[in-house]
Amino acid sequence: MAPSRIDVTKTLVNNTNAKWWKDPGMKKLNFMIVCVITAQMTCGYDEAVVGNFQAMKPWLKDMSYPDPSHIGLITTIIFVGGFIGSFPASPVADRYGRKAGMYIGSFFTLIGTIIQTTAFGYAQFMVGRCLLGVGISFTCIAGPSMVAELAHPRQRGTVLGFFNTFWYVGAIVAAWGSFGSGHMNNSWCWRIPSLIQGVAPCFLIAMLPFMPESPRWLLAKGKAEEARQVLAEYHANGTLDDELVLYEIEEINTALAIESRYAEVGWGVLWNTTANRKKMGVTISVFVLCLWCGQGVISYYFSPLLTSLNVTGTNQQTGINGGMQIWNFLVSIAGACLADRIGRRSLWLISLVAMICSNIGITITSAVFDRNGADAAAYMAIVFLFFYNAGFNIACNPLAYSYPTEILPYSMRTKGLAVMVAIGQALLIVSQYANPVAIAAIGWKYWLFFLGMLLLFLVMVYFTYPETKGLTLEELANLFEDDEGVKIMEKMEGIEPEFETVPVETEKKE
Repeated sequence: MAPSRIDVTKTLVNNTNAKWWKDPGMKKLNFMIVCVITAQMTCGYDEAVVGNFQAMKPWLKDMSYPDPSHIGLITTIIFVGGFIGSFPASPVADRYGRKAGMYIGSFFTLIGTIIQTTAFGYAQFMVGRCLLGVGISFTCIAGPSMVAELAHPRQRGTVLGFFNTFWYVGAIVAAWGSFGSGHMNNSWCWRIPSLIQGVAPCFLIAMLPFMPESPRWLLAKGKAEEARQVLAEYHANGTLDDELVLYEIEEINTALAIESRYAEVGWGVLWNTTANRKKMGVTISVFVLCLWCGQGVISYYFSPLLTSLNVTGTNQQTGINGGMQIWNFLVSIAGACLADRIGRRSLWLISLVAMICSNIGITITSAVFDRNGADAAAYMAIVFLFFYNAGFNIACNPLAYSYPTEILPYSMRTKGLAVMVAIGQALLIVSQYANPVAIAAIGWKYWLFFLGMLLLFLVMVYFTYPETKGLTLEELANLFEDDEGVKIMEKMEGIEPEFETVPVETEKKE
């Protein structure tokens, strides 16, 4: 657990309005952040649209009527691309900047979309989806880092949580776009939704030239004046000697100086101390939790699930899916807004308890329907699917990238996220390929596996997840540090641990 500390940034005079929507600098900053997080729309769009393709007869024909095994390959190939892309994404973002990572990710996503949309067979469709996966890895590693490092301190938890909520913006567009095009009787019923997937990367490529680079990356590269200009413009409306801006620069420089002792370690920084190993353990466990909690079965195989419950019409399936995505988006927004109010640990625990209860409900109603085919049981199972997604999205959506990004210090951030994404993609390759086979083979009994995983995750979160609410990124760098680690920092010439810094005594600016 992190020790209880005062949020020093709230004691400093800052040339901003308390209400961000009335402040010019923060409005501009938040618009830039929204531009960055549009990248996550592509990921959500893909997951929703692939599920809808399975309900379209022209797509099935164009793909030569894939069996459950080939459906598994179609869904998992994007994770193969994601696994491949995760390794170069970190050095690119660290060496050339967060913006460079976003450029490359958007480019691969756009090329993948074009190849997928023009596919006239199974093989070309697979190539396009693989390139989509490569691009998504780049944006999922550079994007959260860029958002966290640009965000105003008092908004970091909320805006970083919003990164993954835009996953559902993409899913909503995909669901309702497919609903509209699903009435067509030719291949354009799926090509149009596939083509729309290229809108987000095109928009991001157009906006990136106007966005600032991460001030932490700029300071790490010795571009101190440029970093100060960025912080002053977006955190203090251009006031270079603003107390908050000066404090942020001093704190970032101190943290970078402390972390410089690992400069030659490279990837070894992820495991060269006990504290760093604990941080990586939590980081990896977040993705394992989010991927193996059972929600992925709902998202990628919604059509087969509804079919197993005797809901077979295209209009019924795409309509229910569209409603589900809107529901998911609203709940994830609530989760992002609650992150700085009730804390991250509380959100995790609420999420897991809700999913456990929903899982039990789905298991019981699906078993009843399997035994006697009662319509009431089928409809109740669909209701529990909505509750299951609500439990997932209150925490697993907004915290999936924000929580690890907060825990990892600058020297570990993109490397840790790269390992997290790579392991996540590897797990998805296994689980998503197995899911359709398991659903076809054992039906509702598959939910019992996820019930067991949820119970394990509940114990894990309760005993190992620290609270990050109210701490700056540099303060969070000291999570899991023992007394020996603190002494090492204290002995470093000219550097004091940030948590011993005495805040400037000033009056709050109204």
